[in-house]
Amino acid sequence: KDLVTTILREYKITHAEIILREDCTEDQLIDVIEGNRVYIPCLHVFNKIDKVSRQEMEIFASKLPHFLPISGALGWNIDILKDKIWEYMHLTRIYTKPKGDMPDF
Repeated sequence: KDLVTTILREYKITHAEIILREDCTEDQLIDVIEGNRVYIPCLHVFNKIDKVSRQEMEIFASKLPHFLPISGALGWNIDILKDKIWEYMHLTRIYTKPKGDMPDF
């Protein structure tokens, strides 16, 4: 709390309500105040989940907020991975031909 107050005083912010929803470093706080960086969530993809136990998977899931286990060899959660990539990158699929027609490369 004292560190946050000191940082805010350096930026001439004296009356502010600061809500931290996660643990952050002082550098991250300064970056947010200056507005020169934007922190976005990442997707932690773990491959070879067929090699670990269920207890280990639960440990990973509890410690990582954006956790997706996959198995490339067995094809587990590959479709979910594709959906998550589209979701996290805010991609939009655009069709140039009516659905069902073959593309002309």
